[in-house]
Amino acid sequence: MRFHRVGGKVTQAHDAPGEEEPGAVADMLRRVLEGNPPDEADVGKRALPFQPRSYRDFMLFERHYYGAAVGMTSLYRPLANTLARLFSAVTGVDFPLFKPHALWYRQPIFYQSNHLAFYSDGAPIAYPGYCEYLDVELELGIVLGKPLHDASPDEATAAIAGFCVFNDFSARNGQMEEMASGFGPQHSKSFANSISSTVVSADEILPRINHLSGRIIINDVVVKEPRVDNWQFSLGQALSHVSKGTRLYPGEFFGSGTFPLGAGIERMFATLIDVSDSFSSILGTRLCRHIQHTHSKLLRSSTN
Repeated sequence: MRFHRVGGKVTQAHDAPGEEEPGAVADMLRRVLEGNPPDEADVGKRALPFQPRSYRDFMLFERHYYGAAVGMTSLYRPLANTLARLFSAVTGVDFPLFKPHALWYRQPIFYQSNHLAFYSDGAPIAYPGYCEYLDVELELGIVLGKPLHDASPDEATAAIAGFCVFNDFSARNGQMEEMASGFGPQHSKSFANSISSTVVSADEILPRINHLSGRIIINDVVVKEPRVDNWQFSLGQALSHVSKGTRLYPGEFFGSGTFPLGAGIERMFATLIDVSDSFSSILGTRLCRHIQHTHSKLLRSSTN
């Protein structure tokens, strides 16, 4: 079941006629959305389906990790990129130094960022003055519906209330240096995020979690159709890991990590400074339109 916020109230989005009454999972999702309203005084946030109580982002797809490393070094470490391409051309395998560190294979990796920098469809977003290459990242957004603490993967899965489209705006020109600091991304990923106005209950998505796909459309042209390939960890395992020794609460938000080929940096299909309009979609329907660049250096993500 799908919900959005209209006139400050959470309502059921238009679904197929004759749909059954909301079940337990849909009720859980509605309670989370109603219990965490956005700031009505902020024009950039009032249409959010809810205000996240926190935000953590995973990286669960190895192919995105590798593709992003290839793209970033092509722009900012060209010598390393050339060596990597020669290595792969000769050996036929991926360049080892562009693959994740050993810890990535042992446990779900995540970072925590600014949950108050979430903006709704159609909201103007200030273009950072320090950004030379603004990129999109198409992800699955996860809304927590139950408290968790030292939870098992099954308990964590059962605590997922719903899913939405999530765009993790990224300033690529500063990201590499920030990541090298050992503290993770800072200005490069904390200025703005966008989520779809529609949130879908978890019971509709979890049965097909391994078969999701999306589209990135720029200037009315489909430039990529990212899809999940191999989850390094399930969402239940990822949330279980976060809950170790940590109390989690309904309304906290998580990103799945970018789908393979879900970012421009992976195949250089766009730098958004040069893009007039694009949107991302997932969950089988267009849920969220992202990004319009204007002469006043504002971005707008608007519903299609």
